[in-house]
Amino acid sequence: MIEPLGILVERGEAGRCRRVNVDTKVRLGDLNFVESLREQTRAAGGQVEEREGVVLMRGSHRHPLHNNVVRLDPSVASRRVIELARSFYADRGYGFIIALLNGQEGSDLASACESGGLPSLVAPPAMFVERRLPDVATPDGCTVRALSETDEADFVSVSCSAWATYAIPAAAVTAIFAEANLLRAPHVRVVVGYEGDRPSAAAMVLLSHGIAGVYWVGTIPSARGKGLAEACTRAVTNLALDAGAQLVTLQASPMGEPIYRRMGYEVIGSYRLFVSAG
Repeated sequence: MIEPLGILVERGEAGRCRRVNVDTKVRLGDLNFVESLREQTRAAGGQVEEREGVVLMRGSHRHPLHNNVVRLDPSVASRRVIELARSFYADRGYGFIIALLNGQEGSDLASACESGGLPSLVAPPAMFVERRLPDVATPDGCTVRALSETDEADFVSVSCSAWATYAIPAAAVTAIFAEANLLRAPHVRVVVGYEGDRPSAAAMVLLSHGIAGVYWVGTIPSARGKGLAEACTRAVTNLALDAGAQLVTLQASPMGEPIYRRMGYEVIGSYRLFVSAG
């Protein structure tokens, strides 16, 4: 069981806990999101540095997916954030992503990225759920099971195929999970969905700061539209809540957002990602 961290909540009658308040949800979601990036970088044998209120993460692959910059201190000048980023990756010529946290989509940093020639990659909505999702039947002929060491290659193969849709090369995905450090971490839960014996969908949830974040939801192209990724997301969401998470958050893809809404996730704000190709 995860130790509660004194999360601020709205109070109902007689002082009963009712819901985590919105500002706290946003703050905790940001903390979990940044922690997931740190963990992903370390798992791939990369480097994490924090300078002047900015987190700089350089992975083992040149793809921007491995190389993320997040401004934690909003008082740091946007120009300085971009200078730090370009300097940090310059020696290897890596591409990078500047990730704006929830609620910063119209900030000075967004304007600086736009004027500095960094195109906006995507603006994923931030979604949250506080209650366990109803259990539903797995699609016919399919199973969802918790990851074992013998299934790790299945998770990687699904992720490589699924994320190729967003032009992420298989080598960039494999580099993150090659050592399986992240998949085996005690604060991570992973499931793989199978059509018969074929690995076809997957999802991962990472617990930190008293909450959990869902990441790496994906389905191989030939299995899409059957509800298997939804089943995987539902499974890891409930695994996290059963483990003591106060709430679960995720950053939705365009394909995933309507599905997550239907499941019971609510949108509270959005992130924004700017990319430099390097």
